[in-house]
Amino acid sequence: MNETSERGRQFYIPVILTIITLVLGIISFQSVFPDYPFLRNLYYAIQLFTIESGDRFYDRGIQGPGITFIFNLARFLAIITIGITIVFTILSVLKSSYFLSRVRSMKGHTILCGFGEVGEAFARNFPDKKNLVIIEKDGSKENLSRLGKEGVKIVEANALDVTILSRIGIEHARSFTALTGNDFDNLTLINSILELIEKLNKGGNTIALSANIGSRNLKAAIMEEWKKERSRHSSELRETLEEIREAADSIRSGGGFQNAGEELTNRYNRLKTKLLNYDPRADDSKSIRGEVKLFNINELAAKYIFRNYPPDYFRPVTGLDDPPVKVVFLGYSKVGEELLKLCMKNCHYINRKKTIIYLFSPEAELIRARMKSVFRNVEILLDVRIFDINPHHLTHKLLAENEIWMIDVIYVCSEEDQFQASYASRARELFGGTVPVIRPFYQSRFWSTEEKSVSPFTFNILDKVSVTDDILNESLDKKAMAFHNRWLKRAISNYLGKLESCLANGSEIKEPKPTMLPWHMLSEETREDNRSVVDFISTKLRTVNQLPKYTAGDKEEGKEINFDFLADEIKVEQLAEMEHRRWMATQLLNGWEPGKDRDPLARQHESLKDYELLDEGTKDYDRQQIRDIEEIIKEAGIV
Repeated sequence: MNETSERGRQFYIPVILTIITLVLGIISFQSVFPDYPFLRNLYYAIQLFTIESGDRFYDRGIQGPGITFIFNLARFLAIITIGITIVFTILSVLKSSYFLSRVRSMKGHTILCGFGEVGEAFARNFPDKKNLVIIEKDGSKENLSRLGKEGVKIVEANALDVTILSRIGIEHARSFTALTGNDFDNLTLINSILELIEKLNKGGNTIALSANIGSRNLKAAIMEEWKKERSRHSSELRETLEEIREAADSIRSGGGFQNAGEELTNRYNRLKTKLLNYDPRADDSKSIRGEVKLFNINELAAKYIFRNYPPDYFRPVTGLDDPPVKVVFLGYSKVGEELLKLCMKNCHYINRKKTIIYLFSPEAELIRARMKSVFRNVEILLDVRIFDINPHHLTHKLLAENEIWMIDVIYVCSEEDQFQASYASRARELFGGTVPVIRPFYQSRFWSTEEKSVSPFTFNILDKVSVTDDILNESLDKKAMAFHNRWLKRAISNYLGKLESCLANGSEIKEPKPTMLPWHMLSEETREDNRSVVDFISTKLRTVNQLPKYTAGDKEEGKEINFDFLADEIKVEQLAEMEHRRWMATQLLNGWEPGKDRDPLARQHESLKDYELLDEGTKDYDRQQIRDIEEIIKEAGIV
């Protein structure tokens, strides 16, 4: 059974009967009134559907049996058509009402709005089709019917109509995702759902909301607005930290614990115990916005590519004397831009050499302007060389003149599948079969959906990232969240130690770090830094030969990580320097600059300088992160 609210195709029969009736009627009246114009006879035929029932047919007397039979057939077909139309209309309304009641009675389901390329890939990958509801105003779209036969409930309506959202039992859903092609429509849907939840679901089911937002600036602005809203609410952690700071300040100003009363001392100890037992996962943001995830499908696509095919996967960089990594971008797209950003954050290797990016595109000037507006300090992080040439027109002569050789990986970055294929073919002609070519595509009906394990590495990128784990379950963020929660517990312990020290020597009680917050109350900038830490761990492990590497055109099977390298102080120091350069890259991309002191308003930081110029305390922080890498990996499930 096709699970859909579609109300149109069942009227094909009345439409066909109407056409037959009109044709027969016109033939009948044209025979009786051959001198009348066609439009008048058409008008008489239309009257067959009214109470007049075509009595004018006999105005010129009795007609022959043949034409009379045709006329009577048309007249009775008109009555049958009217009856069938009424019956089908009633059945259609009943069917739609019954269908919507079934959807409204569902529990724990997922609602999808938008059925473009991303929405279709998400629906195709959804594991339990019977628990998926699609709202799409164009019910004639390809593959909707097939999904309906697989059990997907398809509501043919405009999701921006709030009445539709209220009629499908949104308060009982497990998750809702907006994947239309318009950022503002997606945000409108999310806001409509939030308002409905507040009205219909107070104290009830928690719904995970997600939306694809392609504009980086719009996403940042919305996240900042929601951050301000969350700041009006506190969290268990911030409340407790503030209370213990006030208690410690009262104890210090009163002359220490020896002069503090029993009630104040007990209060301080009670708060200390509460902080030591604090579980970051249980601390709610106390804001419904904390349940909303805004993602960028192009960013997810770039992360998949970089996670599975990073430049140093094919040639690990393990020593100071290793040459710089060289990467070629053929074309430039939204996914390519996100991929370039990941290179800026992660291509900081032990050899201390800038990664070289060769980018070939006929829109070189636009790309240069775009990079200046989107990325800050790119020239500090990478050696980007942009060539104003169509990748199809690349020649051996041009490569030789610009000394473009010994390439480690080629990323094909067009937005059109036809160019993805032709660019990849040109790359093989110029660079041979030894240089790995990464060629994602977007439309599965043109290319094999199986991921190739030899160059060119080919796969449907939307199928890889339009999955529930990435879009609904925040599987990628969960690792960053686990890392942050681990840091948070350690930061709490360190802060309590500083409080004890201040109380012992009578010094001023300092406020806790502003980043000592649960995940959903962090700024997007801080979250991004946590994500970057997690992403960079694989690079560190490849540096010490502890992850699989590319061999003989295939992927080597995974193997257990040997953490003996942690006993080598030279390696620890080198990895700590790599971590510092990764952190610098994140800060520089966010617009921070070197300064004498840390000033968030001026966005200046005293640690934005070469590793060897850092004080030992700051170096120790980076060293400790390396020494804890085994514990971090196991706790966060990173590798």
